[in-house]
Amino acid sequence: MSQEPRSPAQGGSYLSLLANGRFEAFLWTQFLGAFNDNLYKMIVSLVAVRAASEAGGGKYLALTGAVFVLPFLLFAGYAGQLADRYSKSRVLQITKSLEIVTMLVGIGALVAGRMELLLVVLFLLATQANFFSPAKYGFLPETIDESGISRANGLLELTTFVAIVIGTSFGTFLYSTWKDAPVLMGGTLLGIAVIGSVTSLFIQKVPPSGSTEPFHLNPFHEIVEGAKELAKDRMQGLSVIGISWFWFIGALLQMALLLLGKEGLHATDNEIGFLVTALALGIGVGSLAAGTLCGSRLEVGLAPVGGLLMGITTLGLGLSTAHETALVCLLLVGITGGMFVVPLNAWLQEKAGVQEKGRIMATNNFANMVGVILASGCLWLFHDLFGIKAAWIIAGTGVVMAVSSVFIAAEIPLFTVRFILRVLSGIFFDVKVEGLDHIAKTGGGLLAANHISYADSVFVGLCTPRVVRFVIWKPIYDIPVAKRVFDWLQAIPIDASSPKPTIRALREARSVIESGQLVAMFPEGSITRDGAMQKFERGFERMAVPGLPIYPIHLDGMWGHPLSCKGGALMKSWEKVWRPRIRVRIGPPLDGSATPEDLRAAVERLAS
Repeated sequence: MSQEPRSPAQGGSYLSLLANGRFEAFLWTQFLGAFNDNLYKMIVSLVAVRAASEAGGGKYLALTGAVFVLPFLLFAGYAGQLADRYSKSRVLQITKSLEIVTMLVGIGALVAGRMELLLVVLFLLATQANFFSPAKYGFLPETIDESGISRANGLLELTTFVAIVIGTSFGTFLYSTWKDAPVLMGGTLLGIAVIGSVTSLFIQKVPPSGSTEPFHLNPFHEIVEGAKELAKDRMQGLSVIGISWFWFIGALLQMALLLLGKEGLHATDNEIGFLVTALALGIGVGSLAAGTLCGSRLEVGLAPVGGLLMGITTLGLGLSTAHETALVCLLLVGITGGMFVVPLNAWLQEKAGVQEKGRIMATNNFANMVGVILASGCLWLFHDLFGIKAAWIIAGTGVVMAVSSVFIAAEIPLFTVRFILRVLSGIFFDVKVEGLDHIAKTGGGLLAANHISYADSVFVGLCTPRVVRFVIWKPIYDIPVAKRVFDWLQAIPIDASSPKPTIRALREARSVIESGQLVAMFPEGSITRDGAMQKFERGFERMAVPGLPIYPIHLDGMWGHPLSCKGGALMKSWEKVWRPRIRVRIGPPLDGSATPEDLRAAVERLAS
């Protein structure tokens, strides 16, 4: 099977993704699947409620949620193996066709009206969703370029939560309208399954990953191996923990809202429904916002920022005493929650190994469902056993979320600080980058730029999605307030007071380049005093590695800004202060053996 090229998010917008018919078919396929799952689940729940006055009615209502989660625990490993061994597009298509079979059985269960049969069909539907999920999330990085993966995840999460809201609402309408016409209800479910199966035929075809791992009958083998892989990669492990924490919070809020509505807000059933809808829609909107903020980058640093805001808004929800206030807080909880989970999903999908994406996604699904189960246990423990009101449980959850987000930020300070600097630079400067394609996506290299202001390191460091480590003059590095930030950014201080520490710093920078990373420096050695480019010093030659690239960069637009040596009063140079146009031009790479004269000439050519 031939593979079509991965699609970039051209133009930095969602429209470019949606213009891709095959990606649009993928979105419709998963939307209709999530819609049908929640539609049928709601019908089963309403049948259980109707039977609540009969013996076992309450038991069946409780079983509805458990039955839907169980396949994700029992069969997650099998789903991961299939996604890794076979074409993910083929797995998606086959699992969607099984939904048709399940809905045919569902018609019989609805006609029979027996709760046991309805739960069996729900189990089969959840099993189908379990096998669909690893292939779905593993499919994205195989068809969407890294520059578009965050926006693709934003659209995926948006359509998923919209499907949940509409499916749940439509399930209520369908049951109330046709509860005495089960064939019509079942026929509607079957029709949706057929349409979803048809749309799956138009998704982009991808070849198998090439994994030669033998099939394991032990359903938990893949989960154990996936956990071992996650333990080796700290960032991937943290991503799975963060995503599972999000599912824990979401499940806890969804259940606690029912109690909050009755205990604290004294809301009607319809008003409680609006609260749940606000949460789901907020997550969808937040997912789009996250894709926009990440742009063409894997901005995992957005996650702790979104998590902190989610914690604060969740605390506000717990302290709410009016329905309107709770509605606003829930919308904000959803928006910030989307900002928290989308970058983590994007990172996990893109960074997982090609031949083990299914395994990693299955392990993530398993951990997510464990989070959902723990949420039920926590609600029972604190509310039913300890007698704590739902409002205080929600408020406490917000506090824990905020504190844990600070912990996450401390664990990934480099990515958090980079994201914050990128947001601030976007607020105060209009930065235009030209020639980004000249910087290779992998491999070591030296970035060398002219030096015109104290903000130049921010512009150079953020001109590429890759992490850039800076060589910084030690007196600047030792500034008390800035030192911690420089440490987070893994800067390399250079002490020019004597030859030995200078040589040590240059050797460290060279070893970083040889290890496959990017290092940036300013060959002039100091900021220009008159706006003209100065002589390039020879120090960079000790960092540059022959055979590896030096990327010449020219910065323009900061001369006259208060952060330049020309400076000037803020009000007199207001047009230079508020979003001045900064041009960052990146030229074709030079070899690491280039002389200072060669490098300076390359930067000068970019200036013209």
